[in-house]
Amino acid sequence: MKTVNLSNVLIICFICLFFLSCSSSQLVDISKGDQLDDLLNDIGRVELKISANEDIKHLIIKSIVSLDSDIKLNFVAQADNETLLISNNFLDQEFSYFCKTANDYLEEVTKQHLFNSENNDQILIFYDNRFRSQAEVEKDNYPGVRIFKLDNDYDDLVSRIFELSGSISRANLINALVQEEVISFVPRPREDFEKIYIIADYDQSKNFIPSLKFNYILDKEIYVSSQSVTRIEDRKKLLDFSNVILTVPNSFLYNDKSTNLNELSKLSFLQDLIIISAIKKNNVNSQKIAGSFANIRFSQNSCSDMSMNLVQIDSLGRFNQL
Repeated sequence: MKTVNLSNVLIICFICLFFLSCSSSQLVDISKGDQLDDLLNDIGRVELKISANEDIKHLIIKSIVSLDSDIKLNFVAQADNETLLISNNFLDQEFSYFCKTANDYLEEVTKQHLFNSENNDQILIFYDNRFRSQAEVEKDNYPGVRIFKLDNDYDDLVSRIFELSGSISRANLINALVQEEVISFVPRPREDFEKIYIIADYDQSKNFIPSLKFNYILDKEIYVSSQSVTRIEDRKKLLDFSNVILTVPNSFLYNDKSTNLNELSKLSFLQDLIIISAIKKNNVNSQKIAGSFANIRFSQNSCSDMSMNLVQIDSLGRFNQL
């Protein structure tokens, strides 16, 4: 009769437990139909009470109409402790399910790649006055960062901040001294920076970026706040953001048929919100979900975290994941 080595048994048991724990936290990608169906089956029948205005109700219904699920939505006028309140600006709304707002998560991913502890003095932030407080927070959080307010004359602002006027004056002086021939000249901007971060809406960003490129700010990384793009209603407008870096929802990468990015970002978040709400209510186990809006590390016992994709927009207006 063979004897069983107790230590080997313990090792085997440990390995089995390890693989069981890993399988329980596998990523569920809801962009894949079979994985979405399995998740919805795990959720089962559930009723969610929701309070929202008529416009938001329409978006909520549109966000889940394609889901073959037993999730029932009950829109109520009078809210109680079990009611999911969804405001008009829900991308900036704090939900108990998530640790931060949707827009905060979008900017967080960008800032993780933009800022570090060593080279923050090489980052220039340009901000619209409506985002002044955000720019000042970044300056406080990342010492060395320099911030500048956007004004109406972008070319003049670029010339002043990047010290192009002095370079142009020197070129004019040289041409005056050497009158026999015209010397070709390319302005040289200041070189004490590597990255630019623009915190503004679409209209200001799409006008300021060409000013940078026109004035030969060409070899630096340009980042924009995600709201510059997530509120675009025509995908063709992405051509204004060629080579710009930002963070976008998951759906922007795999849904290239939707031309209205403003609506797509809202529908994507609402679908994730409804699914997470249903999971939470029916006590489904904690898991990782690749949602329409974000990758979600769902926790049944605490708020859930999101992560998104850092991308660079190419010359054809396409999102290329970095």
